[in-house]
Amino acid sequence: MKKYVILKLFGLALLAMITLVLISILEVAVYAYLINPGHEASVYETHAEFSAPFVSGIFGFVVFFFVARYWKKKAYPNAFKLSLLFPLVYVLLDLTVLFLAGATPGLDFILIFLLANGAKFLGCYLGYRLTK
Repeated sequence: MKKYVILKLFGLALLAMITLVLISILEVAVYAYLINPGHEASVYETHAEFSAPFVSGIFGFVVFFFVARYWKKKAYPNAFKLSLLFPLVYVLLDLTVLFLAGATPGLDFILIFLLANGAKFLGCYLGYRLTK
């Protein structure tokens, strides 16, 4: 893990982002087909915009927790640094994607962004600290 650490963290952050997007799509599909079926697409698009940060925060916490836990169990060198760098690289990647998509952040967006990504930092930290 010593060679190309940032590149590997970038790849892992991209994989985590893809995983969280797929979970979000699955959540909207469950909502659309099982919970609230029979509406127009705009209803589900609105739901997706509302629920995506929550899905990202909750499941992001879980994903990041287990990645940090894995690193500590396998006794990776500098596992604590990796546990701090991983969510940082993820946030930088997320900001890059949002910037390229042309998102204009408002105050509510910034608050939700901080909470969702704070959960990822907390997940990594606790994954590292709670693993023996």
